[in-house]
Amino acid sequence: MRGSSTLPKTERLQRGSQFRHAYEHGHKIVGKLFVLYVVDHPPDLRTATARATRAVGMVTSRKIGDAVTRNRARRLLREAYRLNKQKLNNNLQIVMVARTAINGKKRQDVEAELLRLSRAAGILNET
Repeated sequence: MRGSSTLPKTERLQRGSQFRHAYEHGHKIVGKLFVLYVVDHPPDLRTATARATRAVGMVTSRKIGDAVTRNRARRLLREAYRLNKQKLNNNLQIVMVARTAINGKKRQDVEAELLRLSRAAGILNET
C-alpha cells in the first residue's frame, strides 16, 4: 500500500521541538475527543526545495488509560487523519492530543470530530 493512503515518516512530527512549537505558536481548538493544535506555514516546513506538505503528531498521555488504550487512541487519530489528509490545506503542522472521551469511540466518530475541528480552524479545503 503506497501513495496517498500511507503516512510516511516525512509527514510525522518527530522531535519535541516540533511539538513545542505547535503548542506555543499554534491555534488551539478544543473538541470532545481531542484537542487540535494547528500551525499554519510553520518555518521548518517552508523550504525552497520542499513541496507543500503537512506534518502531524499524536499525543496520548497516561490519563487516557493503559498502554493498550493509548495505542488504540493513537491508531484512531492516525487513521482519521490519514483518510482525510487530502481535504486539509498544505503547509501545516498539526498536533492532536487525545482526551479521555476518545475511549470506546469508533473511527467514524473520531473522523467526524477531526473534520469538525478542522473546519473550525479554517484548514479544511471546502472545494
